[in-house]
Amino acid sequence: MGKMEMKHLFWILYVCLFVSVVVEVLIHLSPHFHSHAAFVWQEIPGFSAVYGFVGCILIIVVSKTLGHHWLQKEEDYYEKH
Repeated sequence: MGKMEMKHLFWILYVCLFVSVVVEVLIHLSPHFHSHAAFVWQEIPGFSAVYGFVGCILIIVVSKTLGHHWLQKEEDYYEKH
């Protein structure tokens, strides 16, 4: 995948995130919206989209860190033993 395709892919990601937040805010501002949230933070417009995005980023960072420090072995790991 080339550099230009990656830029387009990231722009699509950013646009989807932005549209998701805008739609959630518009739904919360709608006069027909009745909140049945179990927790206070669920009533914050855009919270679900931001929470999901941050959660995905954390999963990626933690898994890469875990893989780098715990799963990956040195190139000559089996030759030493």
